[in-house]
Amino acid sequence: MKEGAKIIRRMGFVRDQEGIMNRYIGEPAQWQHHLEKTRSFIAGSFTGTKVESVAVLGSGWLLDVPLDDLRLRFEQIYLVDIHHPPQIRKKIAGMERVELVEEDLSGGAIEQVWNLLRKNKSNIPATRLVEQISLNPPLSGIQPDAFISVNLLNQLDIFLVDYIRRKLPYQQELSLSFRAAIQAFHLEWLTKKAGCLVTDTAEVRIPFKGKASSKSLLYTDLPDGIRRDSWQWDFDSRGTYHPGARTHMEVQAIEWT
Repeated sequence: MKEGAKIIRRMGFVRDQEGIMNRYIGEPAQWQHHLEKTRSFIAGSFTGTKVESVAVLGSGWLLDVPLDDLRLRFEQIYLVDIHHPPQIRKKIAGMERVELVEEDLSGGAIEQVWNLLRKNKSNIPATRLVEQISLNPPLSGIQPDAFISVNLLNQLDIFLVDYIRRKLPYQQELSLSFRAAIQAFHLEWLTKKAGCLVTDTAEVRIPFKGKASSKSLLYTDLPDGIRRDSWQWDFDSRGTYHPGARTHMEVQAIEWT
């Protein structure tokens, strides 16, 4: 995946991943509730089932992954992300029954967007560009019994849309169908097996002066589930994400069989 590694670095995925850790370091107390709720929900999933192997999608820095609990319960754990930080590679090295897998979980959209923008640098409308993308199921090389999608769903389309807008700065409106297609594809693929999902559903901006505003981060319907939970994530209390405002995320968690 040498070509893929180059692409994700140039598109800014690695920088964005580092930014997540930096934000956590700056606000550990504010993030604690969200991380504990996420880990607790995941740890409580798949009880009373025959699930023996799980793939944790969007494992990242493992801040929100109850790895010790999972290792006690399952025979095989796959930690899946587009890039694993060196610190995580070192932590996992030699750990029995835990395997790191690097994969584009967008269904191949990342490389396709990269290639299309290299060929069409200025004139192609963004809506026309995204219509040329076809999505394919990831992780063909492994067969876990269940999926765990960790704070990933709304991130799949956000990063790609932001990248397209940087490359096509005069395209202010990007087809909502692109966002919906990415998210719907992820959920359609996930729900073919037992699974659980934790995702941001809305971003709430609270100015230090002025009225709060909210925008949805979902462009498709979440699946029904046998267990659900919801909470608020104090994502940024200092006004560094949106200058002059706190940012909260509304979070939902769902488990299905």
